[in-house]
Amino acid sequence: MLAPLAAVSLVACGGSSSSSTPTVVPAPTRTPTPLPSGPVKLTNPTVTADGLQYIDTVVGTGPTPTIDQQVTVNYTGKLAANGLVFDSTVGKAPITFALKGVIPGFQEGVMGMKVGGKRTIYIPSALGYGPSGTVGGPVPPNADLVFDIELVAIK
Repeated sequence: MLAPLAAVSLVACGGSSSSSTPTVVPAPTRTPTPLPSGPVKLTNPTVTADGLQYIDTVVGTGPTPTIDQQVTVNYTGKLAANGLVFDSTVGKAPITFALKGVIPGFQEGVMGMKVGGKRTIYIPSALGYGPSGTVGGPVPPNADLVFDIELVAIK
């Protein structure tokens, strides 16, 4: 995460000691980080029996993983309440992990995908981090989550 830039810098003027008026120098311009867009909702999702929702944005053509396999994915995780991104591999290397080692909603959402596919999943709190959230972390208790996932490979 980038450190916030100061809005202005104050630089003392040179010259005699009778002039103490600072010169205001604007901070370098940068592209602002967009603020969260508000609640995230899926339009016409498939809804599973336990409340997971998903939309396939790209249907893959490769195999589908099982719970006992490792998967390699790119993803962005957001809080459904306000769209705040709490974790992402965007701009980084994809991540590989055992599918059975992640939250149930992520497991369920990925197990239905095919390699090469992209999916957005809405995970109710009960299938996510539940009443504890991520203790000391960015996900508050009882938070619904949204993940944009690309299934890169199965190992």
